[in-house]
Amino acid sequence: MKKIVLALAVAVATAAAANAQTAAKQTAPAKQTATKPAKEPAKAPAAKSMSTKGEVVSTDATAKTVTVKDAAGTSTTYTATGAAVAELAKLSAGDHVTVTHTDTTATKIVKAKAATTKSTSKKSEKK
Repeated sequence: MKKIVLALAVAVATAAAANAQTAAKQTAPAKQTATKPAKEPAKAPAAKSMSTKGEVVSTDATAKTVTVKDAAGTSTTYTATGAAVAELAKLSAGDHVTVTHTDTTATKIVKAKAATTKSTSKKSEKK
């Protein structure tokens, strides 16, 4: 009987020691020196800007959105931010624009200039 009690006591003591070591590793504070500040978390990379050329389908100044149909016929609605918000007032359906955007956030809207045609007239030749 003494052997069984002794074996149980050794097993409990061993388990308690192992548990204490594991708990100490998990709860131990990270070592930091006073001269070095903790590292800041890495910032997510900025989304890459893209440009889309197309025709304005509609604008909504209240919601700050513009819907543009590209050359492939796909319509996309962009939410204007910054300077692009001011450009919304200058747009109307049918205008051709270039929208600089990240995902569906327009950061720049440039209205395409109307194509200018030069009329060439032939001067009459004098004989």
